[in-house]
Amino acid sequence: MDSLAVPTRLRPPLSLAENRNLRLFTIFLLYAGQGIPLGLFDFTIPAWMAVNGAAAADIAFVVAMVGIPWSFKFIAGFVMDRYTLLAMGRRRVWIIGAQAVMIGLLVAFALVNPGPDEVLILGIVGLAVNTATVFQDVAVDGLTVDILPEEERSMGGALASGGQVIGIAVSAALTGTMVYAFGASAAYIACGFLVVLVTIHIIWVRERVGERRLPWSEGEAHAENRIAHADAWLPLVRAALRNSMSGHSLAWFPNLLVTGLTYGICIIAVPLIATGATGWSEDQLGSLNGTAQLVAGIATIAIGGYAVGRIGAQRSLWMLRLLSVALLGWMVWSFESWSDPRVLMAFVFGWIGLHFLSGISDVVINMRLSPPSISATQFSIFMAVSNMGISLAGILIGSIAMLAEPKAMLLFLMVVQTLSVLMLLLCKFPEQQVGGLARAGDGGRTVPPPGATPARD
Repeated sequence: MDSLAVPTRLRPPLSLAENRNLRLFTIFLLYAGQGIPLGLFDFTIPAWMAVNGAAAADIAFVVAMVGIPWSFKFIAGFVMDRYTLLAMGRRRVWIIGAQAVMIGLLVAFALVNPGPDEVLILGIVGLAVNTATVFQDVAVDGLTVDILPEEERSMGGALASGGQVIGIAVSAALTGTMVYAFGASAAYIACGFLVVLVTIHIIWVRERVGERRLPWSEGEAHAENRIAHADAWLPLVRAALRNSMSGHSLAWFPNLLVTGLTYGICIIAVPLIATGATGWSEDQLGSLNGTAQLVAGIATIAIGGYAVGRIGAQRSLWMLRLLSVALLGWMVWSFESWSDPRVLMAFVFGWIGLHFLSGISDVVINMRLSPPSISATQFSIFMAVSNMGISLAGILIGSIAMLAEPKAMLLFLMVVQTLSVLMLLLCKFPEQQVGGLARAGDGGRTVPPPGATPARD
C-alpha cells in the first residue's frame, strides 16, 4: 500500500507584500528608526541647552535648523520616484543608504562634540543628521503607501505614528540620561547604535518575492514595481503638480501646517516652562518626555488604529484637535501654578498623546491623497508642509518679541488649533486612495490597488 504524502507547511516568504505580520512589524520598526534622531534633536538637545542657560531664540534657532530638511522632503520624493534600484524594490535601497549615512554622521558628530553654547555648530549638526533622516522618512512613507491595502491603513497609520513616538521616547529617555551622565557625545553614539539595529532588519527583508536583498544578490524587479515606476521626469512632475493643486490637497495643506506648528511650539515651550518655572534639570525633563511618549506610543498602537478605523480619520482628527484646544486653554489658565510639577506633567502627557494620536489620521489621509504612481513624491509633499510648521514655529518665536514667553506661545497655538477644527468641519476628504496603480502620465489608465475597499470616514 502506498504511503500517504503528508504536505508540509510552507514557511511564509520574507516579503512585505505577501506577509501581513512582517509588513506591519516592519512599518512599525522603520518609523521607530526615524524617531531615534528626532528624540535626540527635538527633545534632548533643546532641554540640554535650556538647562545650560540658552535663550529662547538660541533654542528656536536649533529647532528651526533641524526642521529645514523636513520642509524640503518633497525633493527627496521626486528623486526616489524617478530613480531607484528596482531589483531591490522601489524603496529599500534608499532606506538602507539613508540609515547608513545617519549612522556615519552620528559617529562623526560624537567626535566633534559641540557644547551647549555652540549654537551654530549644533544647528549644523541637527541639519545634517536630519537631512539623512528625511531621505529615510520619505522612502518609508513611499513603502507604506506602496504595500498597504486600504483595510490595513488605519492600523498602518497607528503603527507609523506609534512607532515613531516609541522611537522618540526610547531615544529621548536614553539620550537625556546619557547627556546628563556622560555628555552629548555618548548620546550621539547611542542613537547610532539603535539605527544600526533597524538597518539590519531592512537588509534582511524584501519588499516583494524574487527581489534582491542587496545590490549584488540574485533577484529581479517585480512586475508591479515596473508598472508603478516613473521612467521620465516630466510626467512625474506634472502628476505631482496636478494632484497637489487639487481641491482636496489645497484644503488639506493648512491642517498639516497646524500639525507642524503644534509640535514645534510645544518642543520649544516645554523646556522653557520646565527650567524656568518648574525648576527641572534636563535628565528630569528627558525622563518625563520619554515616559510620556512611550505611553502615547503604546496607546496609539493599542487603541488608536482601531478607534480611527471605527470613527473615521477626519472625524477623529477634529475631535482630537478640539481636545488639544481645551488642554492649551487649561495650561494658560494654570499659569500661576506652573511651578507645580504636576501641571507640567499633565501638559506633557496631554500634548504628546494628542499629537501622536492625531498623527494616525494625518497618515491615513496623506495615503489616500497620494496616488501609487507618485506615492513617495506626493506623501513627502504633504509631510513637507507639516514640517514647514515646525520650522515656522522656530522662526516666529525667534523673530516676534511677543511670542518669546511660553504663555504667549500657547495662546497663539490655541487660535491656530481652533481655526483647524473649523476647517475640518467644513471640508470633506476622500475615504479611499485616489488614483490607482498606473505609470505617471500614462493617459489615466488605472488599476485599483489590491484589497482596496472604502473605509468609514
